[in-house]
Amino acid sequence: MQPISQSASAPSQDTGPVTDSDTGNGGGDTLPPARKYFSGTAGDRLAWDDAARLDRLQYTVDQARGAPVYKDRLQGLKVHTLEDLASLPFTFKSDLKGHPAEAFLACPKEKVWHFHESFGTTGSPVPGWYSLDDIEVEIDVIDRWLAEFGPGKVVMNRYPYAFPVPAQLVETAVRLMGGTLIPTSNMTYNVGFMRVLRLLEQRSVNVVTGMPLEAILLKETALQLGMNVRDAFPSLEAFAFAGRILTPSWKGSMEDDWGCTVRNLYGCTEGGPFATSCEHGHLHLHEQFFVFEIVDPETRQPLLEDAPVGTLVATTLGREAQPMIRYYTDDLVRVRPGPCPCGSPTRAIEVLGRAGDLIKFGSTEVTNFDLEEEILQWTREFQSNVFFVIITSRGFLVRVEAREPGKVSASEGSRRLTDRLGVPVRVEVLPRGQLINHVSLVTSPAVFKPRTVSDHRVEKRKVINLSGGLIDWWAEVTVKHVLQLMVKGVRDFFAGWRIRLFG
Repeated sequence: MQPISQSASAPSQDTGPVTDSDTGNGGGDTLPPARKYFSGTAGDRLAWDDAARLDRLQYTVDQARGAPVYKDRLQGLKVHTLEDLASLPFTFKSDLKGHPAEAFLACPKEKVWHFHESFGTTGSPVPGWYSLDDIEVEIDVIDRWLAEFGPGKVVMNRYPYAFPVPAQLVETAVRLMGGTLIPTSNMTYNVGFMRVLRLLEQRSVNVVTGMPLEAILLKETALQLGMNVRDAFPSLEAFAFAGRILTPSWKGSMEDDWGCTVRNLYGCTEGGPFATSCEHGHLHLHEQFFVFEIVDPETRQPLLEDAPVGTLVATTLGREAQPMIRYYTDDLVRVRPGPCPCGSPTRAIEVLGRAGDLIKFGSTEVTNFDLEEEILQWTREFQSNVFFVIITSRGFLVRVEAREPGKVSASEGSRRLTDRLGVPVRVEVLPRGQLINHVSLVTSPAVFKPRTVSDHRVEKRKVINLSGGLIDWWAEVTVKHVLQLMVKGVRDFFAGWRIRLFG
C-alpha cells in the first residue's frame, strides 16, 4: 500500500521540524516541509509546532473526559496554553493497576481494535486500549525505527503476540509499507532458534524485530553450529528492537556480531512509543506525538534546564482509545546536551532505569544504564556480550562468558569496573555455555495439532493422553544433550552455593 498524501503541514521525521524557539516542554515553532504519511489520520494527529501541540493537547484533555478515571479528575480544568499542562494531575502506574481496564477507555467499544497488557514484570500488568487509527498512526511516529521496511523487504517478527503491542506495530507497518512478514513469535514452542536461523537463510530475511536478547541468543546458537553470522546471512540489513533499552555498547556489540544496523524503540503498552534511536544510537523523543516533561523525582516539579536528569512524564497528543494525561513513567532519563550528529532537532535521551531502581552502596548510586555500559565497554574488547550481574552485600559480582577465558584477566576487569563504577566489583570469567544453556538453543519440543486418537499399531510415538498428543518435550534431545545438562546443573549448583557463602 502506498502512503496517503497529506498537506504540507506535516514534515518528514527523518528531517524533523525546524525549531525556532523552545518551550520548557521541548516544543517550538516549526517550518515543516511536505511529506507523505502511511496512516490516513497522521496529518491530523501529529503536531509539529506549538500551535498544533496546544490544539492536540486540548483535544486530548477533552477526549480523556470520556474515560471514567479522568471524568472527575479533570472536572472544571481547562487548558488555554501549553504551560497549563503543569496544573493537571499526574497519572501514575498505580492508577492503571488500581482500576479496571475499562476505567481508562475513552471511546466507544465499537471503535476499539486491540486490547493489550504489559508483561507485568514489576507487578500486575497494565492495560492498553487501541483503536485501528491509534495503531496505524504510530507507524508514522516510529518511521525512523522502520527505515529498512518497505516494498519487497522480508521482515521476521519475533515479538510475542501476547500481550504487548510491538508485534502488532510490526504487522501493521508491513501491511502499510509493503513487504513480506514472517511471524515467528519467540514464545511459540515450534519456532526455536534453529528454525529461525534456517528461515533467515532460506527466506533471505532483511529485518528481524524482537527483544534485544534475540540477537545474542541467535548468535550463540549459530556458534554452536559452527556458523559465522556476519557471513551466513548477507541479506540481513537490520534488527529493530524494543522492550529493553540498549546502551551504546550494547548496540555496538550487536552490530559487531552481525554486521548490520541495530535500532531501538523506547515506549510502553499504556503510553505508546516515546522515542526511537537514530543512526548514532541516540533515542530521540517523539515530540510531535507527546508533550514531554522531565520532573524532579523528589518534588515532581518540572526541570527546565537544557540537559536535566529526572523522571519522564508523557502526555499523549494522538491517542483516541486511551489518552494519557501527564503519565508518570517512573523512568529516570538523562537529556543529552547539545545537538545530535544525526541532525534531528528533537531532544535525545538516555533511559537510566526506573527511578526507584537505583543501586545504592553507601553514598554511591549506580544506574542500570551505567552498569551495563561499563561492563560492555570492557567485554566488547574480547568480543563478548554475554554477562550476568549479581548484587551482593559486598558489591557487584559480574559473571562474563569468553570464547577464550584463559586470555581474559578477571582481576584487571575487577579493577577497571571498580574504578569506573565507584563500587567494589568482582569479575568471574567463564567459558561459553555457563550463562546460557546451549542445549535449549539447539533443541525444541515438537508441537502437534490436538488429537484424541493414537494408533499404536503404526505410529512411532505411542501417545497415551491428550497432553502427549500436543507436545513432545524430548523430540530433539539426545543422550549427549542430557549429559551436558547434567554437567551444567552440577556446576550451577556449586556456583550458587559458592556465591551464597562468599559473595
